[in-house]
Amino acid sequence: MGQTQTRKVGIANACPDGYDPKKFKQICHLFDKLDKDSNLGVSSDEIEDIAAHHVENCISRMQSRIKSKNLEFQVSKTQIIIDKKNEIDSINEKYNNRTQKEERIHNVNIFDIVTKITWYQSLDKNGQAEAFIKAVMPSGGKHIDFWAFFDYMKTRDIKNIE
Repeated sequence: MGQTQTRKVGIANACPDGYDPKKFKQICHLFDKLDKDSNLGVSSDEIEDIAAHHVENCISRMQSRIKSKNLEFQVSKTQIIIDKKNEIDSINEKYNNRTQKEERIHNVNIFDIVTKITWYQSLDKNGQAEAFIKAVMPSGGKHIDFWAFFDYMKTRDIKNIE
């Protein structure tokens, strides 16, 4: 009987500030239970049961960490998949916009060319002569001289002219 009192006084005579007194009492009781020879110390042969429980708890915590790491990995993988999809969508949108822009430019160019073809096709003999003079005559000139004619004709197909 005296030993228990000595133990409580020698090991811990009061619950530490800020700690739950009920839990403190449980820890003191567990220590008393483990100290089978009442020498105020727990030796390795006295802790077999609690040591096994300790190892089980450690394994359980490690398994919980594995689960937690697996969940973190799944979240990371999911975020990578979302980021990849968003970047692919962004790239697709960028190139679709470029394609649409090029298509609009192309359509305007084709429309301009078709409009000119239509205009050329609508010209009568006088209109054709005026178009030719305008194309060949030097800027500010009053008539077509040889060198202006030469500069114009040197890049043209003259095989079809008889």
